[in-house]
Amino acid sequence: MRVALVAPFVAAIDERAPQIGGAQAVIADLGRGLVSRGHDVTLVAPRGSFVTGTTVVDLGIAPDGSAALGRGGAVSSQQAAFAAVADWLGSRPFDVVHAHAFDAPAFATLRGARVLHTLHLPPVDRVVVAAVRAAEATLATVSESCRAGWAAAGVSVQELLPNGLDLAAVPLGTGDGGHLAFAGRMSPEKDPAAACRVARSLHLRLRLAGPVYDEAYFGREVRPLLGDTVTYEGSLDRAALWRVLGAATATLQPVQWDEPFGMVVLESLACGTPVVAYRRGGLADVVVDGRSGCLVEPDDEAGLTDAVGIAARLSREACRSDAERFDLGRMLDAHEALYRRIAG
Repeated sequence: MRVALVAPFVAAIDERAPQIGGAQAVIADLGRGLVSRGHDVTLVAPRGSFVTGTTVVDLGIAPDGSAALGRGGAVSSQQAAFAAVADWLGSRPFDVVHAHAFDAPAFATLRGARVLHTLHLPPVDRVVVAAVRAAEATLATVSESCRAGWAAAGVSVQELLPNGLDLAAVPLGTGDGGHLAFAGRMSPEKDPAAACRVARSLHLRLRLAGPVYDEAYFGREVRPLLGDTVTYEGSLDRAALWRVLGAATATLQPVQWDEPFGMVVLESLACGTPVVAYRRGGLADVVVDGRSGCLVEPDDEAGLTDAVGIAARLSREACRSDAERFDLGRMLDAHEALYRRIAG
């Protein structure tokens, strides 16, 4: 089957380097996995992208960080980018065009019976929500929670395609590093500052990992909390991230939004490390409360703090077992089945 994967233009999809977010890592795994199963995969992505086995098309579109979540990228530049993508795709016989962008022009220009859009985010942008409502394509999202959020916004999402992870590539950690972990964008919706406060209140070490997505927030809320026991590791590649997560006693996820899925949570469980998080969005789909982590009421920072000791006593083997529900093979199976239906 000939499949075109259309990536967001926020950042390059480069498997050799740290990714800006979970969606980028999932797209890379999806492309590589489909190739391993004999499919012809073309990746339409920003300049500098690389995924083993795929044909990467450079349409002259540079990564545009201004189009990232909450930054209100220039609509005119997005329109030009996706118009160029639609023109290029229109002259080629793909069986399925699978778009992953969360920009209104993507839904307006990429449409048709063989087009699939995966909504990797909840309905947080009214302009995008309006565009999705008008989309003429198959719609999918990554968790039941995210699908319910879109339904509440008046959008019926027909398909569910949960994210996956190549568990065979993830080593089971020992949790003997003597620290807590936080991984994710340094931004308000991920709230690493709360993780810092929890660790400090418990007099435990904390290692933070992830790109600085919001410089003002990081400087104002996070940097003053760094020190000998709270360290910022920067943006890590996946192998380095798994080492940090695998050595941790628990991974903190005090998110301030309805997390659409939670790839960091899945990666932590794959490493055998329990998760302590607010019960928001797709995190409840991934973490089995009381078995592979502890989910507390949103914004209950004291409850989050108390839960760290409980999580530390949970079975690391149970965490790994719960992660197996989202193995990459299952993700590829679901995508292939949907592609076959769309391609007829």
